[in-house]
Amino acid sequence: MNVLITNQCATNKGDRAVLYCLIRELLRNGIKDITVSTSNPYYWRDFSFCPDVKVRFIRFGWSVCSRRPKPEKLVDKVIRHARGELYKKLWFPLVRRSLLSGQCPWYVRFLCTKEYWQALQRADLVIGTGGHRVTSLHLKDAVFSATFDMAVALLRKKRLVLWSQTIGPLEFKRTVNRRLMQKILSNASRILIRDENSTDELRAMDVSLDRVSETRDTVFALFDLVTPTRPSRRERILGISVYTEVKRNLEEKKAYRASFSKAVDYAAEHGYKVRFFPMQLEGNDMPCIKDIIEGSKHKEICSIVGFPETPEHVKQVAECQVFIGHKTHSIVLALTTATPIVAVAYHKKSEDFMNQFGLSEYCIPDAYLSGDKLTEVFAKVESNLDAIGAKEAEHACDIGTRVQRDFGRMIDQFTNGYK
Repeated sequence: MNVLITNQCATNKGDRAVLYCLIRELLRNGIKDITVSTSNPYYWRDFSFCPDVKVRFIRFGWSVCSRRPKPEKLVDKVIRHARGELYKKLWFPLVRRSLLSGQCPWYVRFLCTKEYWQALQRADLVIGTGGHRVTSLHLKDAVFSATFDMAVALLRKKRLVLWSQTIGPLEFKRTVNRRLMQKILSNASRILIRDENSTDELRAMDVSLDRVSETRDTVFALFDLVTPTRPSRRERILGISVYTEVKRNLEEKKAYRASFSKAVDYAAEHGYKVRFFPMQLEGNDMPCIKDIIEGSKHKEICSIVGFPETPEHVKQVAECQVFIGHKTHSIVLALTTATPIVAVAYHKKSEDFMNQFGLSEYCIPDAYLSGDKLTEVFAKVESNLDAIGAKEAEHACDIGTRVQRDFGRMIDQFTNGYK
């Protein structure tokens, strides 16, 4: 069986961890013919998993990236912007109209990249990579690559599984885009959700729950990748990840960075070194981290991890005594490695993950984030290191085993003629 994993973001560390898990679980279930549709295959050029498996990396069906990143000249930016506008204003509406009509006209082949079209032709099963793809949170009306690529997969009559998803928020200004999303969700062969709020979002979209079931976040399946030591026996290292994708005005950005600078200073005064874990290979993580370090009184204790691949990233998180995580999968990785965590939640999914581990008291919603709040919860975590670590270790084993079992059952249903 050939499996196509789609909607994978190559430059996102959480997405890379999800893909590592998915390939690991596919191999565990006897699947060795794997294609990955990713934002840019260039960032997977050095990928190796095991010697007898060849994973193909291709571009999204909706792709405006070059095959190889390079410094952009003005003309390159103009071309990329023009291609993006073509997708949004012309090609997306054509694919939308086709799916809503139930027909796949001949020209759909020319609306997406050649490699994606060919990968769909080979695929026996299409798996939407776990995460937060079914949403209008960042792009108006969910008009973006994930929606487009899922629609094309359904136009090609492929079995589509939306694996370990957070659904929503789904807010639409145009009814036709709501109808498209409803069509995608209603025609998916299976939808597996990872948090409580997703069920409500599906109901609000009038989607039947017959093919919807619960699982947990994919990355919890990495619980057996390391054997973490008791937190109190670890070196006094504070790990930090930031989240820069939310829209903030200038004053809010200053306040955000000042909050984390205060946490760094608190850590220094209590004998910690600080490791920053950027979760984006590109983007604003690094400038934000450098501003936080610059704004602290103890720059000398700070270091930046860089971009190790998933196994090494997991290992380094497991070396931290405490972690402050804002990016979703930085929270998941801390929980998975039994690393006491102060979670900052920009979305309810992060609160749900902490609830799943019985650690909601150590979660700070974005609206309440401040330097004082961070240090207050940090101190609370410090006073309960081993109790928190033990709880995380127990839940990580249970939840991670469940993810592996749920994935195995899903694959088994399709390999044995699931309808």
